Amino acid sequence: MNNVDKDLLYDLHNYNANVDTREIFLHNYYSSDADENPGVEYKMSNTFLKNIRALEIKSEKPITIHMQSVGGEWSDGMAIYDAIAMSSCYITIVAYGQAESMSSIIFQAADRRLITPNTYFMSHYGSTSAGGEYQSVQNWVKYEKHICDIMLDIYAQSCIGGKYFKEKYGNSPDVDKVKTYLTRKLKSGDWYLTAEEAVEYGFADAIIDSWKKLN
Repeated sequence: MNNVDKDLLYDLHNYNANVDTREIFLHNYYSSDADENPGVEYKMSNTFLKNIRALEIKSEKPITIHMQSVGGEWSDGMAIYDAIAMSSCYITIVAYGQAESMSSIIFQAADRRLITPNTYFMSHYGSTSAGGEYQSVQNWVKYEKHICDIMLDIYAQSCIGGKYFKEKYGNSPDVDKVKTYLTRKLKSGDWYLTAEEAVEYGFADAIIDSWKKLN
């Protein structure tokens, strides 16, 4: 293995990015102390923010994000979501394995959302906990409702372009009707979709089964 190959692998494994090919790998950090995958958290978020800004500063050419995550923290995930949505570069996200919980929301920020054949999509209301002074807990509960509304708005804006809702409500589905449908669906618990179903509902744009179809 020559030095160029070693440098490339070093960048991919240690920085989760390749500046030359404009690819970012949105994965968790590796730790021998962690008993399970921590999902989206501050280390992933901070690394990603630095990487996407580095590529944006270098040029406005398209960026490809390779994402594999079990979900995670709302605030860290929304930092990633906003950075993607705000980018002046055309962003493609390729989802591997699973696009679930917080990662299913991050997925919606891309200009193009590709999902591999054996990846599943899962959305839900998530979980929360609160403790402390009574009024502070009540304030947090109110804010949790706001978070749920943001999530449903993001999903609904994506789904209005999906085949399922166009067939159900017409070629220009009303976003409020779509949001109402999603609200009812999520009340049943975790909602799992195959790659094909994710495309049909509008959560993804296409299934990618060959790298030749990426460009």
